[in-house]
Order: sequence, then C-alpha cells, then structure tokens
Amino acid sequence: MTRQSFHNIPNWFSWENQGVGIAATSLVQGRNDLVVFMVDAPLGRNRGLYRTGKGVDREGNVTAGWTAWREVPGWPTVFNAGANIAAADVTGSGRPDLVVLQVDASGAENRGLFRIGKDLDAEGVVQGGWTQWSEVPEWNSESNQGCAIALSDLDASGHLDIVIFMIDSPMGENQARFRVGRNLDDGGAVGGGWTPWQTVPNWFSWENQGAGVAVIDRAGGTKDLVVFHVDNPPGQNQAFYRFGKDLRADGLLHTDVEPWTPWFGVPDWFSWSNHGAGLCVAHLDGQESNQLVFITADSPPGPNAGLYQVLSLDADPAARGTWELLKYDSEVLAVHAALLPNGKVLFFAGSGNSEVRFKDRAFGDTSVGNWCSVVWDPTAARPDGTDANFFHPDTLRGPDGKPLDFFCGGATLLPDGRILSAGGTSEYEVKGFGGHNFYGRRDAQVFDPATEQWSQVASMARGRWYPTLITLGDGRILTSSGLDDDGHVNATLELYTPNAAGGEWKSLQFPHLAGFLALPLYAHLFELIDGRVLFTGGHMDDANAKESCLISLSEDPVDVTHIEGLQLPFSRSQSASVMLGPAQDQRFMVMGGALPIGEFNANDNVDVIDFSDPSGDLPRFRPAAPMLLPRIHLNAVLLPDRTVFVTGGALQREGGPQGERRTVARLESEIYDPEHDRWTLTANASIVRMYHSIALLLPDGRVVTASGNPDMGSHVEWGDDDNEELHLEIYSPPYMVRSRPTISDAPQDWQYGQKVTVRTPNAADILWASLIRPGVTTHSFNTSQRLVDLPILSRKAGQLQLETPLARNLAPPGWYMLFLTDNARTPSEARWVKLT
Repeated sequence: MTRQSFHNIPNWFSWENQGVGIAATSLVQGRNDLVVFMVDAPLGRNRGLYRTGKGVDREGNVTAGWTAWREVPGWPTVFNAGANIAAADVTGSGRPDLVVLQVDASGAENRGLFRIGKDLDAEGVVQGGWTQWSEVPEWNSESNQGCAIALSDLDASGHLDIVIFMIDSPMGENQARFRVGRNLDDGGAVGGGWTPWQTVPNWFSWENQGAGVAVIDRAGGTKDLVVFHVDNPPGQNQAFYRFGKDLRADGLLHTDVEPWTPWFGVPDWFSWSNHGAGLCVAHLDGQESNQLVFITADSPPGPNAGLYQVLSLDADPAARGTWELLKYDSEVLAVHAALLPNGKVLFFAGSGNSEVRFKDRAFGDTSVGNWCSVVWDPTAARPDGTDANFFHPDTLRGPDGKPLDFFCGGATLLPDGRILSAGGTSEYEVKGFGGHNFYGRRDAQVFDPATEQWSQVASMARGRWYPTLITLGDGRILTSSGLDDDGHVNATLELYTPNAAGGEWKSLQFPHLAGFLALPLYAHLFELIDGRVLFTGGHMDDANAKESCLISLSEDPVDVTHIEGLQLPFSRSQSASVMLGPAQDQRFMVMGGALPIGEFNANDNVDVIDFSDPSGDLPRFRPAAPMLLPRIHLNAVLLPDRTVFVTGGALQREGGPQGERRTVARLESEIYDPEHDRWTLTANASIVRMYHSIALLLPDGRVVTASGNPDMGSHVEWGDDDNEELHLEIYSPPYMVRSRPTISDAPQDWQYGQKVTVRTPNAADILWASLIRPGVTTHSFNTSQRLVDLPILSRKAGQLQLETPLARNLAPPGWYMLFLTDNARTPSEARWVKLT
C-alpha cells in the first residue's frame, strides 16, 4: 500500500534491501534532478545501484523520465547495515559528484566506507571515474541500523566538508552519532581531519530501520543539521526528524538557545517494515525555498517498493496558516474550557491535576491568586500584547468550606448560554484505577456569562468523575458514565432539566446486556436528528472499553444497539470525535487514539459513519483517509469553512514507568477536507499539547490552544512549570490571510423554521451560511460543537434570506455563531445569534 503523498520509484526490483538513499542535484543547468540509490541484497554478494529521475517539479513529479539503474562498481560487501548517498561538486569541476556511504557488516566489527563517483553527466553517468573506498576512522560499532552522509562547506573555506551519521545498535536502546570530516578532496581524503563523534540527544528507538542526515543553509549564513530515522516499534513504523542549530566545521552546534528542536513526525508514514531510508535537502521551488525529500524501501510481503515524498519546510500562511504564541498565560491549567456567547473564554481547572493543591488550605483562595477558574477576553489585549483582560470568578465552596472541584468533571452549554458543570473530583486516593482511584462528586453548578460567577444547582444521584454531558434538542442535558462517590463506574444515565429552582435530575438504567453494563469514561456522545444518541467508541483511559452503539432514551432501561465497522474499536482511548459539517448530513468521524493500557503507539485510523440514508438500515463505520500523523489526546475543531482542524497530541500516552514512554509530542497540525477525503499538513505549533490540553474555535475564525501536562509521571505540585503548561497559542487558518466576507447586520433572536434576512455586501459571492455552536471541551472531546447549514433561499444586492432548521435535535436551542463563507471557501467573522 502507498499513500497519495508518496511517489513510486519505477522498476524497483529488490526483494531485500540493506540501505537506500536520495540526493538532489542539477545534472542540467536549470533542471532539478533526484538521484535514488539502493543496496540490493540477493543471495550472495550485495550490489549498490543508482538511477536518476530527471526534471523534478515542485510536487516531486519526475517530468523528463528515469535513467536505467547503474551499479556502483567494486561493491565489496556481502552484508550491509545501512548505506546512503550525497551529491555535490566535490572536485571543483563544475559538475556534481556522487558520494556513496555504506556500513560493511561482514566482519566482527562494522566499518563505514565511502567513495566518490566524479562528474555526473546529464544522464547521471560517472564520467571522471571512481575513487577507492575510504574508511571512516573510529567507527566503533559492532551493530548498526542505518547510516547517512551529507556534504556542505561548513566554514566557508571553499572546500566541502563531509558529515557522517550513523545509528549504533548496542544491547538496549539505540544511539545516534555524527562527526564531520573537514576539507574533503577529490580523491576522497579528509585533509582537515575528523571531529570527535557527537551524540544526538533524546534518542528513543530500540530498533531502527533507516537513517538520514542533511545540512540546510539558513538565512544569515548559518547551517542547520537535519537528522532522520525510522523507528520500528511493535506495529506500524514511524519516521522522525529534528534540527540541530548552527552546525560548524568543528562538529559542534553553536547556539545560545536549546541546540536541538523537538522531534517532528514525517507525515503519512505507512510502512510496517522498512529496508532503509534517507533524506536530502532540495530546492524544487527555486533557490530560496527548502524541501526535505525522504526516501524509503517499503518491505511488505513480496517485492520491496522504493518510495519518496517531498515536504516543504517554508512557512506559507496562505497554505499552512500560522501560530502566534501570546505573551501572557492562561493563569490556570485549562483542563476545561468553554467559549461563552459573548466571545470570551472560560478556563476552569479546579485543582488542575494537583493533589497537593487539592489538599492545601490555600486551594481556591483568590486573595492570593489561587483561582479555580478565569474568564479571558481574547479581544482585550494591550497593544504590546503583554496583558489581557482576565476576570477571576469567586470560588464556589461546599458545606465543608472546601472548593467544589471542577477537575475531571463534565460540562456543556445550557440553552440560555450558561455553562453547566457536573461531577469532578471529591477525593484523590493513590491506588486502583490507573494508579489513582479518584472519587466523583455529585455536585453540579452553572456559570453565568452575564455575572461571570458560579452558582450551585441540584446535585446528581451519584458522583461522576470523567463524565460526559451533552445538550439534547429538547434543552435537557444527558449525563453519562464517570466514577462515583466510591470510585466505582457509575452505570446510570441522568437527565437534567433546568428550571428556576435549580433544576432536577432523572436517572435511566442500562439493560443487563452481556459485556455492556455502562458507557466508558468520557464517552464520545452525539444526539442524532431522530433523538437517538450515538456513542462513537471514543473514550478516555478506560480499560473497559466498549464498541460503538446507538442509545434510545425513550424507555427505561434504555435500548442499546451495537454498531459495527469501527477500525481498532478497542484502541480509541484518548481519540477525538466530531460531527462533520453540516449537521444535516449526519456524518460522524472518529480519529486516532490508542489502547487504554500499555505503551503502544497511537493509530492514525479515521472512520466515518453516515446516518443520512433514509432506508432505515443500520449504517456501519467506513474507513476514511488516515491522519498524516498518528495521535493520542489530540484536539479536533470544526472550522467555518467546513473542514476539521486537528492539533496537538502525541505518539503515546504520557507517563509510563518512570515517565519513559516515547510520547513524541505532535507539534504539527493538520486539516481534514471532508469533501475530498484529504488531510493537509499545516503549520507547526511551538507549545506541546498533550494530556489535559484544549482547543476552541474563536468567533473571528482562529483557534486558541491551551493547557497540558507534558509529563504525567506524577501529579503536579504548586509551581510545577515543567508539568503544568500555561502558555496560550493561537492558530490562524489559511483563510485568515485572504479577503474575507463580512456581515453587516443580522437579527440576534431566531426561531426554528424561520426565514431570516442577513445583510452582507458579499451576497452574490456567498456559498454557505452556517451556525456553529460554541465549544465546551475537555479530555480530547468537545461535547458542544456542531455546524448547521442555513439554506440560502434568495439573494439580492446586500442581503441573503436564510432558513433556520426545523429540527431541534439538529440544532439544540441556544447561542450560535453565524458565519458566511464565500465561493473561495473563506469565512467571515461571526455574529452571535440565539436560536429558541
């Protein structure tokens, strides 16, 4: 299987490879070419071969054909533990030369060997002959799992230096090292000597199946090192790269800041077994641009396949969007967040994952800055960006005088715009569930955006820790799951009816079905247009995971119908689920996640289920295009252009034995286009967002991200900055740099089935009118967001006539953001409207 982002190298004939490589060059002036290389490992002696793809365009397509395979003469090796190539003008002749590196693993100790093929002609033929094989001194490795080579003039001496990179594979965890050979001459001799080996820090692989290295010329004359490797864990492989900043000829990284970037994932990596990999830097868009070109030998059952892909490193706001790191923080660990119907954002944390804070007398003491919640106004920053308008609600306390702890409760929007929060933490206890047997609260409280204060309402029948709350079409709130007052799973459903007296709760029971006694913790739930409730299969850290089902609330016990087709149904812990827009299509998507126990990697699977078929047949989940990067505890946000923005998460769950899991945070974000079933890589964030992170759509069309516990080896203490992420970062999608339509005027109060006139100077160019419900989110699931289409009945100069939905289950009563989106798929800023 290949993916759309990879290009196949034709006539790849090997069944067994022991190294591959790629180099970018120009064999004809003004033409971009790629030289690809492989070590073929048949029975008997190995062979090194290369060929050239001529005339490579900016997308990586070969436009002028491929040359034949040519052998590297005098290949001395029976067995290789890696090989790679680089291309540059080593001899000074004005023609590119090919430098081949290999690891000879035929003897007791491995050897690194390289040679130069001089003066490649327009067809990639070596015209100037080959040097002898030169040995890289002090290789000092008995087992390797990849090597790579790069060429660059690191000290501007006029002579190229050679960078050698290798992965050492001793007993235990692998190690990666590089060194520089200074002033490579045309005979393959290193005239300036070799630097000591330098270790790449934070190498996490125990098994690698390929390596790469390259040098990038940055603005200002600095040069950065790029290292790349293929990790081979149990299951699907993953590929990663990172940058070492300001590499000099002495082999050291000269920088006053952190010399190494975090690891970035190579998108769309799909192989379960690789027989080598490599990368090079290319300039396919012109000399000012930088692309990384990755190559791999995919090794499925049967013949291998040679593949490469092009990844642009240049930030283009019109294609990838941009991130902005704010100069102030969130003031609380925003475990929970809600967009209020006035454009402000409520961050509420309670104890915020800190047992120390929970048990401290100062917990909730606002006089010393110990807030349980804050209200942030995104529009109120000072011109220099150093402060914002934060309001600090009073701490709501119980009869015992202790704060009512929001931490790990559930929340949703009430029809009047207030936020209902129910459940949370009544006690931390170190034992049992997940290492911490928490006890759930029965309390419920509402936050009023008008007064910016909390007040208590009627309590639930039993406590709930990790519950899910969703608003139904009749205005009631459905609450499910969670751990109760005694730390046991709460197996009931409860319905909350708001009223002036504080509301009332009604319990519903599940039927006694074999293997299904309750929904898992933080179950991902959506109400369908017919009133049934869909459980997608997404949930949070519950080893008692359940398969997807439909729940009918019209009887007690409720009726449960199982749904089939979800890929990896028991590997959806800390996944994300969304209702794809528009809601009228009744399509629901589940993405990512992992097993709730153990240290397995996340998956990239995406599944969609469609309930729009009027035939009445029970639908199944169907696979959609997988995400470009596997993720766990990701956040998914509906954008007004009807795409889905995915951000944050990691390759594995946080924590583990002594915090040793290979979390590898995902700083890259991506956007899903449902119309074309396609994912696009977008800009890289600067802040790690893993467990306890949130993301919310703002009325101007941007997305705010907050919070996170980067290392969950233990619960945070006061001032634990390393494990309590308070930075705020905002993503601006590509549409933010385009000319946007505007809404001149719109009524605020709407009714179901009504015709509404909205004024806009862009009426002739409007493609969609949409309502988006403001988000309320925690633990990778936004319980509130949905996008509802407003059919355009007529249009004339300066105004649109829209039709509001008839079905309350399609659009639950309450506040919405009205967006207009033009034919270029560019949305306006929102206007607030209330549907009643």
